[in-house]
Amino acid sequence: MKATLTLAGPPTRLSGRFRPAPVAWLAAVLLCVNLVGCGGGSDTAAVSQQSAAASVQPGSAGGIAAPVANGSADQSVKAAVALAAPDPGLLLLLVPDGIDDQDPGIMAWEDAAREVGVRMAPITDSQFLSLGTSGALAYAGLVLPDQIHTVATDQLVAAVHDYTNAGGSTFLTFDFAALTRRADGPLVYPIPKSRLSDLAGVDYVLYDKYLDRTVGLGPVTAMRTTMRELLVPPGKSEPFSTAGPVALPTAPGGTITVGPTTITVGPPSVGNKDRLQVGPAGAIDVASQVPLLRAAGVGPGQALYLPVSPGDPGGVHGFDPQQYQIQPMASSSQLRSPNRLKELKAQVGFGQAVRAAAPNEASRFVAAASTKAIGVFGGGSGGAADGGAVVRTGLGDNGPDVLQAYHGYALGFLIYPSYVTEGSYAGTVLATSPQFGLVAGVKSYGAGRVLFVNLPLTYLKGRTDALPMHGFLQYFVKHLLGGAQLSSMPNGVPGMMFNWHLDSMEAQQPTLQLETAGIFNAGPMSIHITAGPDTVVPGDGLGFDLNNNPTMQAFLRRMDAKGHSIGSHGGWDHDYYGLNANETNSATFLPFLVLNRLAVDNAVGHPTRDYSAPEGNNPHWAMDWLAQQGVVSAYFGGHTGLGVTRDYRDGILNTPTLWVVPVTPMGLYATFEEFQDFNVPKADVINWYLDLVDFDLTHDTARMVYAHPPGASEWIDVVQTLEAYVRSKGASKFSWYTMPRLADFMAKRNEVQWSEQSLANGVTQFTASHPISLKELVWRLPKARYLRPTAVSGGSVADGGTVWLVKAGANARTLTFRASSSTTWAPF
Repeated sequence: MKATLTLAGPPTRLSGRFRPAPVAWLAAVLLCVNLVGCGGGSDTAAVSQQSAAASVQPGSAGGIAAPVANGSADQSVKAAVALAAPDPGLLLLLVPDGIDDQDPGIMAWEDAAREVGVRMAPITDSQFLSLGTSGALAYAGLVLPDQIHTVATDQLVAAVHDYTNAGGSTFLTFDFAALTRRADGPLVYPIPKSRLSDLAGVDYVLYDKYLDRTVGLGPVTAMRTTMRELLVPPGKSEPFSTAGPVALPTAPGGTITVGPTTITVGPPSVGNKDRLQVGPAGAIDVASQVPLLRAAGVGPGQALYLPVSPGDPGGVHGFDPQQYQIQPMASSSQLRSPNRLKELKAQVGFGQAVRAAAPNEASRFVAAASTKAIGVFGGGSGGAADGGAVVRTGLGDNGPDVLQAYHGYALGFLIYPSYVTEGSYAGTVLATSPQFGLVAGVKSYGAGRVLFVNLPLTYLKGRTDALPMHGFLQYFVKHLLGGAQLSSMPNGVPGMMFNWHLDSMEAQQPTLQLETAGIFNAGPMSIHITAGPDTVVPGDGLGFDLNNNPTMQAFLRRMDAKGHSIGSHGGWDHDYYGLNANETNSATFLPFLVLNRLAVDNAVGHPTRDYSAPEGNNPHWAMDWLAQQGVVSAYFGGHTGLGVTRDYRDGILNTPTLWVVPVTPMGLYATFEEFQDFNVPKADVINWYLDLVDFDLTHDTARMVYAHPPGASEWIDVVQTLEAYVRSKGASKFSWYTMPRLADFMAKRNEVQWSEQSLANGVTQFTASHPISLKELVWRLPKARYLRPTAVSGGSVADGGTVWLVKAGANARTLTFRASSSTTWAPF
């Protein structure tokens, strides 16, 4: 991958709480990416030069609305939030008085809870205060969200302390209660630190000390075992070194090479050179490992920061993580044809970020391996294609536990906002920032427990990165609450989704070769085809021309008969659609979708319900039209590493009936062509696939991988090994799923109503119902907390290893059972 960097800067703006501060601007970065994968991105709108928001006042940054800080004191009265009845399994989401219960932030948390398999309901400040400590303890736990509730009174902060001290489980995030209102009106940062620093376990929101360096922007690290517990699959996090500084070229320019990546850096353009002073001599050179930081011109001893203000108390609107999924990638045909353009430009904007010296006094932590039983990855062996054993040639996730960091497809280590933290930490460190301190940890507070997550989870989910929210919520439920969860898998059987992208005519022979080798005898899988006669430009004749191609028509019918899900891969003209469709030209490109769908539907003889976009390019109008046509699932370049999820983009839920299926990458790459062209050892790819199977088994989930037949046909043995490993697990333990199959199941699962009620002697009564049928729905109760469920009506109980599985009957519409608490239960 060769990338070139251009830096330019807009004028300095006012920043800080009440006084001007010099700002060194970093402009949009043009990266010429020599990578492949027709599903690399999603949105089509390029990230433009980002404008500033004046301090205190709401504004915009990078096209992202920066709302007025949220809090009870600032809310007009809207739809009332009804207080849910006491329920020991229900999480409470603390929200300001007067907020609409359809607020996108509230919906994002409620949807995350449903997908994790628990229930969550909003509770307003007034309701929480009225409940009192004893009343609040009748619920499972308290979630203090970022973005939604940045302003809080001292009375509310005291009530949160009292609740936690009395034994409550509290999930504290980022900028919750970061601000207070001064007696004369203005919103201000409490001095000298957040009023919740004692709950968090470290000092944070240190605005009085750090001003525009209060929030840093950098990688997030954790031990690999912890990453997996945070639902980060193999390949979505990669090993991260904390070795000493590495010499890098500074000014006026130079090149940086790491593996296959070469970045050429031009002279920096900054507005105030004293912002570039280098930190202590022994500081870790984080940028040497993080391409995004190198592209921003960050050198040894330096860091990136996001200026904050009362209008954006966490500074998050100064950097848009939705860019991570706006990365159009080359198709397999572009890679394999010597006459095609192999470098495509992707744009990354650093918005309001500033370079400055890394903080000298930030907390320094080394994340430790989990102190709890994490679960054992399968590893080992299984039946191979020839009837022998599947033998690993490397350890993969079965090797020594190592420090890793969140990683992005084609981007390297991702960068996230977190407050600079100071002080020691008496709890268990889960995640850290190499430069800014604690990112996440668990600690006791009085009789209660606190999970502190120093990340803007609400903001990230709204900008197509839901994995951190879902992962930390899962950790909270599993390790602090020991809660019962509704499985996201049909019949409680985890699995994997394999999505085949058939881009152009050059894939026809490889596809048939894979069929002859028996690859499609496994499954079911999702198989998507671009059906038009052209591929790169209209008239080139390189496409499948499905309407006049009896060979591929017959192939699709055979696959349909086998139970595979057939769908459209865009766009009629793969590269032309993928590289040119955008939010403003639906009149031109909607006919491409219509033609492709008609051709595929005619070939298989029924409407199709599955979809993937060429280049991962999913304009809103395209998703809206697909949903109107009855499509229920679509490959997605955002929320990478997550399972089937809702289409959150631009801060809101889009197309509620169309579920998106994020791709799971292997580090920088995801497809066979990438593995082959960038010399990824075949053994590493095999280990990644097998680790992903084991991850899905361990965490009761299904992740999606995708491939093109041309590259897969060259490494058929890798696909055969994966399929053999899946067979070795047994159909009752692990399953292949199509994307629509899981989308349908998730939609049905969302209609389930269930509750818990505390009875005498530590017994909990569970009640569940569905308007049509509870068939395939399974509840998972951890044995560490619950004895074997009894008094089951409408279902049965099975032993699931570390959990009890309560399975609804095939014809049941209601289910009830009881479970007694284990006397040995001890939360994290």
